[in-house]
Amino acid sequence: MTAESDYSRSVWRKSGRVLGRPWGRDFDDSEPYSDLHRTLRRRHIQMIAVCGVLGNGLFIGIGKTLASAGPLGLLIGFALTGAIVYSVLVSFGEMVALIPIAGGISAFGSRFVDDALGFALGFCYWFSLAIAVPTQVISASILLTYFQPFNPWNIDPAVLGVSFLFVIILINSFKVRVYGEIEYAFGYIKLVLVFGLIVFMFVVNRSRLPSEAGKTTIFPVNFTYWDSGVDPDYGPFRPAFYVTATHKISGATGRLLMIWTVVTQSVYSFSGTELVALTAGEAKHPRRSLPSATKQIFWRIFILYMLSAFAVGLNMYAGNSSLPSFYTPWKTFSSRDVSWSYSTASVGNCNVGTVTWLGFSGATASPWIIALQEAGLCVGAAVVVCWFVFCAWSAGNSYLYASSRTLYALAVQGKFFRVFRRCTRDGVPYVALIFTFTIGMSAFLALFPNSNAIKIYYWIRRLTSVPGTLVWAGICLSYIRFYHGLRLRTDIVQRDAPSYPYRSPFQPYTAYFGLVGCLLMVVFNDMTIFIQFEWQYLFSSYVSLVFFLLCFLSYKYWRQTKIVPLEHMDLDLGRREMDQYEAETAVERERNEKRVSRKSVWRFIKMLMV
Repeated sequence: MTAESDYSRSVWRKSGRVLGRPWGRDFDDSEPYSDLHRTLRRRHIQMIAVCGVLGNGLFIGIGKTLASAGPLGLLIGFALTGAIVYSVLVSFGEMVALIPIAGGISAFGSRFVDDALGFALGFCYWFSLAIAVPTQVISASILLTYFQPFNPWNIDPAVLGVSFLFVIILINSFKVRVYGEIEYAFGYIKLVLVFGLIVFMFVVNRSRLPSEAGKTTIFPVNFTYWDSGVDPDYGPFRPAFYVTATHKISGATGRLLMIWTVVTQSVYSFSGTELVALTAGEAKHPRRSLPSATKQIFWRIFILYMLSAFAVGLNMYAGNSSLPSFYTPWKTFSSRDVSWSYSTASVGNCNVGTVTWLGFSGATASPWIIALQEAGLCVGAAVVVCWFVFCAWSAGNSYLYASSRTLYALAVQGKFFRVFRRCTRDGVPYVALIFTFTIGMSAFLALFPNSNAIKIYYWIRRLTSVPGTLVWAGICLSYIRFYHGLRLRTDIVQRDAPSYPYRSPFQPYTAYFGLVGCLLMVVFNDMTIFIQFEWQYLFSSYVSLVFFLLCFLSYKYWRQTKIVPLEHMDLDLGRREMDQYEAETAVERERNEKRVSRKSVWRFIKMLMV
């Protein structure tokens, strides 16, 4: 019997006792297949997260944050967001390493805080990921409008959406080991291309240096756009924080608002790093693979993001009119702004296609593309756009995987309909996968050339803006409770013991820092509404918070849940089963390690012989 099944029965019975009446019949295992398969290795886990993180948040969304904060403000904001994400990741990784179960986001919230919190975290996280799938599909479709022949081809955008969605559902239908290999290949392609693009941006910057500057240092860098002495509008920060075209805030307050804007906007770029821990239910040796994968994926992503922000700030003027504005008054949106209207434009020496769409930006708004176009590299810009399309589609592929597993975990834990527990013979939760995929069909609301349909989809998409940050806050809160509850259980291996799977640094202060940071981002996720009030933006900024609270309160009223006392926290289910699993596979694992060691020695001998 799996840990997830035991936990489902526990929640099912406890909920019945809390309500004061039995559920009629106990939770059963009548489904022929209802368990995931542990076949993912560490390399698969890392690349699943890479594919989810490296999307258009970094390549397109970074333009908006650069335009609002300047190059140095962009770097500082990314660093602060990275610190908060690191706090979340290491806290989540420690809990999952000790209790590696599927759906840890909802399971840990239920076990260590309140069952209602676990449901709200799991359901909102599933919904945000499910909506993120069509968002990436639409983004990929819009990026293709960059190519001028697109309009004469008369390709309906809905056809593109169907094509992208079909390939995504096809890949997710494979057994998880095959899916992991595909994501492994996609992830490496993304990493190589991102690193190559960063290097290429430095080459472009180097080519702009005067001839005498190249003799002064080994690797000189052109900081023209950082120097306000060259132009008063240049500099490490923007001259002022522009709320509107006429309303601006300068000085220290303006710079603080710039940095905070980057923090709140870059959350979307960092979303997906937690996918590492979501694979716990399908990891082959989770206590060995998850801790190292968690640390490695964070530093890989963080270093790439910081280098990307630095490279973009060197080659792009933050006040460039092609970059998207952070604040657009709601009254400026018209039917023309939310329809599929294609036009052509000339940027530098390049003739490109553009499309205007509410809530989305095309390739012409990307600072990477603008920098390449201004350097006259039209072919290079076109190649990079093709890569952006691949990144958007690949991110949607990872989101469908994560959202289907989250829905499966909710069903296993007794928080959702049991039918979603059903899996194929190969361990694929096909009911949860198909149901989540139907949410992805909402992309047709935006792909259909009707302004009302696109506005409806825009409001649906706003529901996904804050839940990701709320989930991060819930993870940190769960860890804080887990940390103090573990100290009361002297019969369980403690954090200072050598056999403890993974001990995250500076706890519980790291988790407190992550919790406070996430809550601040939720409350102040859009600072402009406190300066330039518009009720539409007020509603769109906090509708997802209201949605989360409705999920929490309705479940709490239905199940009559209470906060779990520290001494009654469940630290056994999942941990005991994993202890047994590790003991049973110890011989096989030791044999594999010896086999790898022999192969390494033999390769070394052959190298010496050659």
